[in-house]
Amino acid sequence: MQLIKKHAALLRIAAAVIVLLGSLSFLVLRFEVVSRLAVRLDGNSARIPILMYHHFADDDSSPGTVISAEMFESHIKALSDAGYTAISFEELFDYVYHGASLPERPLVITIDDGYMSVFEIAYPILRKYDMKATVFIIGVLHGETLYKDTQYPVYPLHFGDAEALKMVESGTISIQSHSFDMHQNEPYETGPFRKGVLRMSGEGKEDYIEAFNADFERAASQIENMVGVRPSVYSYPYGRHSKLSEKLLRDNGVKATVTIRKGISIVKRDSPESLFGLKRYNVRGDMTAEKLLALIR
Repeated sequence: MQLIKKHAALLRIAAAVIVLLGSLSFLVLRFEVVSRLAVRLDGNSARIPILMYHHFADDDSSPGTVISAEMFESHIKALSDAGYTAISFEELFDYVYHGASLPERPLVITIDDGYMSVFEIAYPILRKYDMKATVFIIGVLHGETLYKDTQYPVYPLHFGDAEALKMVESGTISIQSHSFDMHQNEPYETGPFRKGVLRMSGEGKEDYIEAFNADFERAASQIENMVGVRPSVYSYPYGRHSKLSEKLLRDNGVKATVTIRKGISIVKRDSPESLFGLKRYNVRGDMTAEKLLALIR
């Protein structure tokens, strides 16, 4: 009898815990829904999903950064069918700085690194569905076939000026900076290795500032000579950044920076600071269109 009473007591405790957890889950879900609704109803704030792609190929060996043409088109078609409009950062700037309106379901499509597959695969698909995208190029690899210093073959290949200009002139693609030579990969470096835009061990602040500004200027001049406009958006290599790097980019005329932190970005009218440190979703090659839509809703 004592054992039965003990089991009954344990069952009552378990039931109470289940009820409590259910209530907490409901409150969390309700808070999330209300928060999202509040953002949508606030005329001075916009909820902007930002997607991050890299390379396009029928190769499933690296699903974190490689997506097939078929899967990418399924994403773009699903977004279009769901009423999403892919906007440029320029349109986002007009919203923040000048109070311009945005479409009902805006999103930003970004593509890092500047691979040739952007021109060969992604660009035609984006044009087909009238979707815009921003491509962040690595200056030192732009149009090159060999790595600097080591002369290793560049793979995958990166597009060059001719491809960039054609995409930009179509109105589909904007070219922005992913640094000139701060997207370093240790096996291919012969000198000190920099982890993204962060300071190297033992590097003084003034030396760092000089190196950072010089790298940005090389990238900015390269892009300006190519498409006629200096970059206004910066994608941090590997997502690494600091308060100092944010300040230096502002000083160099950059209006927005993007990271690899997951989440929806909230931008606000008359709030230029809301354009810095923007979050993005890395879209994996094995992510279905249904999962993508669920992720950004």
